[in-house]
Amino acid sequence: MQAGKYILGLTIATILASIVFASVFVYYPASVQVSPRAPPVIFEEGSNSNQRDLYGETITTDIDATGTSASITLHPTYQRTYYKDVLRIKNQDSEVYYVKVNVVSTITGGNIVSAKIHVYRGDVKVGEIDLLTTGLQPDSWIALNGNGELRIDLEFRYATTGGSHDTAPPGSGTISLELVYSTVNNETPP
Repeated sequence: MQAGKYILGLTIATILASIVFASVFVYYPASVQVSPRAPPVIFEEGSNSNQRDLYGETITTDIDATGTSASITLHPTYQRTYYKDVLRIKNQDSEVYYVKVNVVSTITGGNIVSAKIHVYRGDVKVGEIDLLTTGLQPDSWIALNGNGELRIDLEFRYATTGGSHDTAPPGSGTISLELVYSTVNNETPP
């Protein structure tokens, strides 16, 4: 009798266990509608874009047809070289957007001591980005007012150590950046 109760109890437990661990999948329909728009924030050439640089070189600023990709080529020398108004960030919308820069990769080695972006709204400096440090900068979002624009200046410093008057400073390369803009200024982008 005892064995019968045990077998009955084991059978009930097995049935309950199979019910508890049954695989049930439920599917609810949903949809995502995508309706693209023109970009509200774009790059534009600054007043010194495609102007004369050192040794007859050109401050080259290439912006794609959509205004969402920019490439700048500069030719700094020893000590401090400052490039004013090379690029602009333009808001085509009447609403405010918030801006940061993500430094994806930087230059290492050579004689480069510092590399910075200075961000201006008119004649007021509103942000600074260290181009030798990767990551999202500056700490606070920069407001880009409706129909407004931001001026981008670039500054490079090269040490004179080991250099001479007829050689270029070592430390060339490409610094990769991403302009990040948002409708809000209280969240960290993914």
